[in-house]
Amino acid sequence: MGNKVPDDVAKEIKERIYELANECNYLALGRTDSGKFMTQLVTLDDVGGCLASYMKKAEIRTYIKDAVLNRYSKDRTEEERPDSFEPIIQDILGFAVEKEVDLPNSNQLYKQSDFHPNKNYVIVSEGTLLKWETALRKALLSIGSMPISKNEGVSITVLLSLFAQYQRITASDRQHLYDSLSFCNAKPYIYGECRT
Repeated sequence: MGNKVPDDVAKEIKERIYELANECNYLALGRTDSGKFMTQLVTLDDVGGCLASYMKKAEIRTYIKDAVLNRYSKDRTEEERPDSFEPIIQDILGFAVEKEVDLPNSNQLYKQSDFHPNKNYVIVSEGTLLKWETALRKALLSIGSMPISKNEGVSITVLLSLFAQYQRITASDRQHLYDSLSFCNAKPYIYGECRT
């Protein structure tokens, strides 16, 4: 029994898993419910049953998680991700910017583009709402390694672009996040909230 799933079979399985993941709002599921969803996929004839023809039973769960659901999460995040951060930065911070450079850890550096005596920079760090502190950590590490952060008169603001993974955010949770981030000159931009 080989480990290679034929391309046409892999495509059908992927489409079926994506369909089921959309139906159950997979990205918003907690750990327990996502585990139940995974178990359901393994037991379905057109998913786990089909994969059993190409791999050992113990490998099916790993294949579904690594080859399909991780890709699903990345695809859905990319679908929701803003095309451009310039208008978002202008809306949230009140000044126009132009992209300066891509930084390590998928961060981006923007510089104020109008003729202003201050040297304002913005670091955009992307992540999920659930793990906003990871995005903040990536941004702060970038700031610490940038020579401009040591220049006098330079202001660096962090904008956390946070994917909510289709979860509902309460007003109090949102306010708590805003208040917490204000202590380190950071602001959140939240997208992909629950639509119902």
